[in-house]
Amino acid sequence: MHRKSKAVLLLMFATCALWTLPTRAENPQVTVSVYNDVQLPSDTLNRAEEHTRKLFSRAGLDISWLDCTHSSTAVCNEIGRSDHLFLRITPKVGNFVNNSVFGVAFLGSNGTGYNADVFWNRVQQTQAASKVDAALILGSVMAHEIGHLLLGSNAHSVNGIMQAHWKYSELRRISMGNLEFLPEQAKRMRAKLPQQKTTLTLCGG
Repeated sequence: MHRKSKAVLLLMFATCALWTLPTRAENPQVTVSVYNDVQLPSDTLNRAEEHTRKLFSRAGLDISWLDCTHSSTAVCNEIGRSDHLFLRITPKVGNFVNNSVFGVAFLGSNGTGYNADVFWNRVQQTQAASKVDAALILGSVMAHEIGHLLLGSNAHSVNGIMQAHWKYSELRRISMGNLEFLPEQAKRMRAKLPQQKTTLTLCGG
């Protein structure tokens, strides 16, 4: 009888409750599926992605990358959502863009979108003229276009990485790694993304 009582007590103390609660300890997460249509060397692409990641990290967002160039996995074929975007590095430039455009984000009439293109030949042209590292230029363009997808319509600003036109001063800041999102833009992007949650395990008798 005494042994049975002990077993019941042990089971009671082993009872746990799981609670999923919102937390502000983690940055909002964004997954970006990348299609490398120009066969960029992995070193160049990796450095560009790392530069983009740092720019978003300073804005309070965490970017993770999926290489979908030669992949048919389910995650690469998901329907886009605010925290899963698609970016294509392409040699093709549509006839609807002018010679100064580095890329395009495809937004619907409601200002939302999940797909963007970056024009590699424009990055190459700028690198040749400015001698700024192509990976830094590419990473900044990637951040700009992803910024359009997260900020929606009317995302251009008078300064910072979301400027509509980059001149020598902006390229110089890119070379130093400090052409960034403005605080208000960072706030808007974070507000658009799903709030991160954490699971707490509470045990007691």
